[in-house]
Amino acid sequence: MISVNATLFVQVGLFLILLYVLNRMMVQPLFKLSAERDEHVKEKRRELVAVQDELSKVAEDYDKRLKKAEQDARSVQGEVRRVAKEEAFRIIEGAQEHVVAIRQKARRDMKEELDRAREQLSSLAEALSYDVTEKVVGRRI
Repeated sequence: MISVNATLFVQVGLFLILLYVLNRMMVQPLFKLSAERDEHVKEKRRELVAVQDELSKVAEDYDKRLKKAEQDARSVQGEVRRVAKEEAFRIIEGAQEHVVAIRQKARRDMKEELDRAREQLSSLAEALSYDVTEKVVGRRI
């Protein structure tokens, strides 16, 4: 059986002192440490959210600059193609003019040669006709 005497009160008093000491030395520092850890975790989460927001802004800015660069490249490419087409057209036009000039010169040269050949043939035909006439007539004309 349990007897209620002064030792019970002493034990209860010692137990309460032990609770007070343990509370001051262990429980309160653990609660304080836990609260600090929770606050630290919350702060790191806020920093993480801020970094993620900054990262998304940087990514959006990068995407915008990339799209702008692609548009600029397309416009430059179009301009280069336009200039190249114009240059090709000018080269082809110049070549066609050169071909026309060569053809005209060839036609003039052929006409000159043809005229010379006709003159030569005309004089040869005249001489030949005199020879044939002399032979047919049998005397010198």
